[in-house]
Amino acid sequence: MSESPAAPKRTLWDKFVERASAPNPYPVYEVGIPMRDGIELAAFVCLPHRTERPAPAIVTITPYDKSGTVGPGSEGEFFQRHGYAFVAVDCRGRGKSEGEWRAFFNDPDDGHDVIEWVARQPWCTGRVGTTGLSYSGWTQWAAASQRPEHLTCMVSSSAAGRWQQEIPYTSGAFQLFFGWWVHAVRRRITERGGLHEIDWETVLRTLPLDEIGDFIDPTGETWRDLMDHDTLDELWRSIRFDDRYDEIDYPCLHVTGWYDLEDLTGAFHHYESMMAQSPAADRQRLIVGPWSHVMTRRPHHTYGGVSFGESAAPDMNHVHLRWFDYWLKGIENGAMDEAPVQLFEPGSNRWIDADRWPLENGTLSLTLGFDGTEGVLTRDAGDSMPRSYRYDPADPAPTQIDVTRYPFENPPLDQAAVEARDDVLTWTSAPLSQDLAISGWPEVDLLVASDCDDTEFHVKITDVTPDGESLKVAQGCLRASYRESLETPIPLVPGEPASLRIEIWPTQHCFRAGHRVRVSVTSADFPWFARNLNQFGSLKSQTDLKVATNTILGGTLSLPIERGGL
Repeated sequence: MSESPAAPKRTLWDKFVERASAPNPYPVYEVGIPMRDGIELAAFVCLPHRTERPAPAIVTITPYDKSGTVGPGSEGEFFQRHGYAFVAVDCRGRGKSEGEWRAFFNDPDDGHDVIEWVARQPWCTGRVGTTGLSYSGWTQWAAASQRPEHLTCMVSSSAAGRWQQEIPYTSGAFQLFFGWWVHAVRRRITERGGLHEIDWETVLRTLPLDEIGDFIDPTGETWRDLMDHDTLDELWRSIRFDDRYDEIDYPCLHVTGWYDLEDLTGAFHHYESMMAQSPAADRQRLIVGPWSHVMTRRPHHTYGGVSFGESAAPDMNHVHLRWFDYWLKGIENGAMDEAPVQLFEPGSNRWIDADRWPLENGTLSLTLGFDGTEGVLTRDAGDSMPRSYRYDPADPAPTQIDVTRYPFENPPLDQAAVEARDDVLTWTSAPLSQDLAISGWPEVDLLVASDCDDTEFHVKITDVTPDGESLKVAQGCLRASYRESLETPIPLVPGEPASLRIEIWPTQHCFRAGHRVRVSVTSADFPWFARNLNQFGSLKSQTDLKVATNTILGGTLSLPIERGGL
């Protein structure tokens, strides 16, 4: 009886061919998505297991390299393995996408076209959700403004959108952070490691401001847009949707953080506008935690040297998944049965479930007074003693931040060191006899004078603890020439009083009994904001550092009160 021939030995090549030809249950591939003008945007498509196709799709559009959203442990893999097609797209002119990069202004049409292309693919059910943080939050609203037919729901994390009140100018004050940002996105590939080798302290002090562009050497029009359009003109109005939210009919989960330096007010603008105007007002949800900008997507329980407890850091992947499962798959998981507003309250360090935002039940007005020794906050209305300080742009009050490490290293909440400067004025209440919780948008009204024809005022509200820490609660700022209009600045008349109303960023905060409420006023917050040189006109061309004597003639702090009081 003859022996059977031995099986041929399998080579490494045989094994490679076998693996390559085997169907991948979780494939990722790269495609070009055609836009209406013929440009193609590059995208990674992450498909779920073949048994779950066709599937609903989740789209994110980013200027920061789409590859960062896919791969092991990524957002793309997470949703892919939970039964979704995840599509990550490079913005026009960024990464591998064709076209010229121009931040913000191409995103409405491109976002619409991406969503509709995805919906037509055989692996998609036609139901499309969008997700993304920061710029990828903005691209969602840009797309939604064009009312794509197949957009089904959104998860918007700290999205920009209230241009010139929020970014790139905050009521006339230029966010110098954008010098760093435009450098990071100046070409197709995001600049990373090299940023830390640059002396940004020197670069961001460049005068005139416009010459920072020579160092950046950017592609496209982004830096010119920032420098040449410093008011709320037609360019910025073209991408504001203030009167168009009644046309945006999509469920949205809004997520942001109280300590987001970039887009906190933009996130609230979108939420509040949808609640006031949209047919989908009853399908909006709001979650706000004690987080920085990036931490709105990856929450942590600490910020700026303060711990808020483990409950402050929910698993945001699963929070988002629950929303998408409800709207894209029709799973009755109770996502719409929870409180529509979920707010973490620093101070008490607890989550509050509510049916509305804000929670204010009234307003507490406090006068900025003077007791002969120091500034005081008091309920007694009356004349305030003028208090002056000398603001020198060569030595501005600091943000206490290293921009090269932002957003992964944030400024401390404790403002005591800055408040000790001679160019910072403070007004502080007596110790509270009971807890005081505020909820909403505080305001500060100031009567001011300056010996220059323009300057800035930066205001912070802080929570002063019994051991002397002065922890930031909220902040706001205003360039004095923008006091009446973001469209048409007008100079100060040196020496003459002027009234300013400064919007303070929204907050939910509990000042505990024994703590004190403080307001600080100065004229700089560098390097987050560019230095105001105390002269009227466009910041981009100014070089002469003028020293200003700024005087606070009087003022009022208006706090939106939820409970308690002084």
